[in-house]
Amino acid sequence: MLNITNLNFAYGSVQALTDIELTIPKAEITCIMGRNGVGKTTLLQNLMGVLRPASGSIEMDGKNMARWPAHKRVYAGLGLVPQGRHIFPKLTVEENLRIGLQGRTDGQRRIPENIYDLFPVLKQMSHRRGGDLSGGQQQQLAIGRALAGDPKVLLLDEPTEGIQPNIIHHIGKVLQQLVSDMQMTVILVEQYLDFVRDIGQRVYILDAGQVVAQTQAGEISQEMISRHLSV
Repeated sequence: MLNITNLNFAYGSVQALTDIELTIPKAEITCIMGRNGVGKTTLLQNLMGVLRPASGSIEMDGKNMARWPAHKRVYAGLGLVPQGRHIFPKLTVEENLRIGLQGRTDGQRRIPENIYDLFPVLKQMSHRRGGDLSGGQQQQLAIGRALAGDPKVLLLDEPTEGIQPNIIHHIGKVLQQLVSDMQMTVILVEQYLDFVRDIGQRVYILDAGQVVAQTQAGEISQEMISRHLSV
């Protein structure tokens, strides 16, 4: 589904990503892990087109998107759930979801019912303002907004951050359902190790802007944790 080759990015003179190589299989949950500040969010923003890499390729279905603007990547099938959710607090839940519809290429302008099936709370609170929702409800709204654009590949940046355990569990089940039922590809930046082990398949670990380890989610060793993940 996605092949990232020799991806490089710098903030001025500070090299943030160095020769990143990733293979993201279709209909799997691939997890990107690492300590704070190692380049995980920067990587997602380069994949989404929010940031533009200095060099390298980002291929989806054989097409190199590395120089494409973000909106073209949305139309090609990428959807982003950013860190911090970034919902529109003064718009209603329904209005937030309708914004996600702008990423569709099929012209549909009705919110897909399956979003409400996945997150019933969004149906119950459809006329409440986004800013009035709890953190967990806002995270569900952010995921629902991304799904409204009908993505093939869903990028999520720290979706469990600041969320209560029952909502984390629900989000994990939803992501697994998207993969199994809709053949969606999920790229998950996450530091919560138990969550990664529960729902992930492939794991890449970043350190100082480089891929330093690759493994299966159930095979993350204590040595990897001590060397690259523990604080």
